[in-house]
Amino acid sequence: MSVFEKKYMEKPIDETLQKEQSVLDITPELEQQVHEMLTATERNVPDFWESSTTEILYAPVDDGEIRIYHFRPANPISKRPLVFVPGWGGTEMGYVDFYEVIHDKVECYYVETREKRSSKLDRKKAKLDMSQKAKDIRDVINFLELDKDDFVLFGTCWGGAIVLHGLIDGTIDAPTVIIHDPMHTLWFPKWFLRYVTPFLPVFAIRMMKPVLRRLQMRGMNEKIQRKRAENFIANAEPWKWKKAAESVRDFELFGNISGITKEVFVINGTQDKVHDQITYPKIAAEMPFSRFIFMKTDESKRERLMGLVTLEFSKVTVNDGLPPSLRDFEKKLHR
Repeated sequence: MSVFEKKYMEKPIDETLQKEQSVLDITPELEQQVHEMLTATERNVPDFWESSTTEILYAPVDDGEIRIYHFRPANPISKRPLVFVPGWGGTEMGYVDFYEVIHDKVECYYVETREKRSSKLDRKKAKLDMSQKAKDIRDVINFLELDKDDFVLFGTCWGGAIVLHGLIDGTIDAPTVIIHDPMHTLWFPKWFLRYVTPFLPVFAIRMMKPVLRRLQMRGMNEKIQRKRAENFIANAEPWKWKKAAESVRDFELFGNISGITKEVFVINGTQDKVHDQITYPKIAAEMPFSRFIFMKTDESKRERLMGLVTLEFSKVTVNDGLPPSLRDFEKKLHR
C-alpha cells in the first residue's frame, strides 16, 4: 500500500459515517430480505455461452476486435438493455449465477475486454492500458448503436475500474452507470510487476503459471474466490496479461475520481481477499454525485447479487433512478 493510499484510507469518509450504524452494516431484517431476494432467483438455466438465445458478436476496436455475448430474450421483462463489463480475470464460468438471474428477462451485452483470451489483436500494435480499454467500451456502445438509447452500463471489479477511468477522461458515458466492487488499483503484487515481469519473456510467464497461481492465491481462503483465481490463471493469455499488467502497475483511482460529475451507483455486499469492502464506500464518498448501495450477503452469492442488481435496474428507466426494491439498502454518504 502506498503512503498516499494509506493516508487517504485512514481519513474519515464523512460525519454521517460516524452514526451508530456502520456504513457496512445492515439490520437483520434487511439482511434477511437480501437472502430472500437472492433465493428467489435460483433456477435451472442453460450455460449462456451455449444457449440458443445467445448471439456472439465481434466489435471492432483499435488494432483488433473484442468478443461480445448478446443475450436476447424473446419476451424480456426489462425496459432497457444492459451492457456488462466483467472483471480482468472473469471467465464465462464465473458468471453462471449472474446469468441465471437475468436469463429470459434482460437483454444483455456481455463485453469481454481486450486482455481476455477471446480478443483478436495486433500483437505488435495493440495497447492494453486503461485509456484504451475505456475507449473500447465507448466503441462497443457505438457499435451496438446504444449511444442514443436508454441502457444500463454495469462494470464489476476491474471492469468497474475501467468504467470509472472512462468517466474520468470523458471517454465513457451512459444513462445509468453502476459499478460493483471496483478495484481502485491492481491487486497483483507491485514488486512483481515492477522488478520481475519486465525482464521475463512471454514463454517464461507461460511456464510460471503455477508460481503465479500460488502468488495470487496466497492467503485466499474463500472457496468461491479461490475458484475464480484458478480460472483466471488457467485462462490467461500470457502476452496480453504481461502487457496489460505492466501498463497499469501504477494505476490508482483514489485521489482521481472527485471530478466525476456523473451519478454513479456503487454496489457492494461481500468481502474477500481481493475485494476489500472498506474501499467501496470510500470510492463512493470521493465522487460527489455517487450513491452507495450495500446488500450484505455471503461471498458465494457475489455473482448472483450482480444479477439481482442489474435485473432491478433494467426493469426501470433512467428517469426512475434507484429502483424501489433497492432503496432501503442505500447508505447516505453525502450531505
